Amino acid sequence: MKTKFTLLCAVALTLAASATAGDAAKKEQDRLQGTWVVVAAEREGRPLDRIKGGKLIVTGSNFTIETASGATLKGDLMLDPAKKPRQMDLTHTAGALRDQTWKAIHQLDGDDLKICYAEADSGKDRPTEFTTAQGSGRLLTILKREKP
Repeated sequence: MKTKFTLLCAVALTLAASATAGDAAKKEQDRLQGTWVVVAAEREGRPLDRIKGGKLIVTGSNFTIETASGATLKGDLMLDPAKKPRQMDLTHTAGALRDQTWKAIHQLDGDDLKICYAEADSGKDRPTEFTTAQGSGRLLTILKREKP
């Protein structure tokens, strides 16, 4: 009987922790909803001005990227706000990056959003800081929330 009670408590605690993690991810996802405009970017330690003006549109757990050159990329967004820094995976389902997952970290401060990605084809691990350098395989974007 004591073993069953202990097992039941362990299951209940696991479910409660899982629900809390899910709630945190949902809350973070809600904070990211909307349209974000790239105001600055750098890749491999160098400015990447050609993507300025591009947009990241977050709708539910999906994203659309409208590049400054007119291309459209779509995909699924997974968040893990429990990690420090907060983690984000962008799995592309349509467009030039289809079937690629970009591992990222993000920092959201009001209407300012920083995302640092490990480019999928770089073979590099998820970034742990918001920096890029030559050979890092990283892309850093600074975005501002678009006001309606």
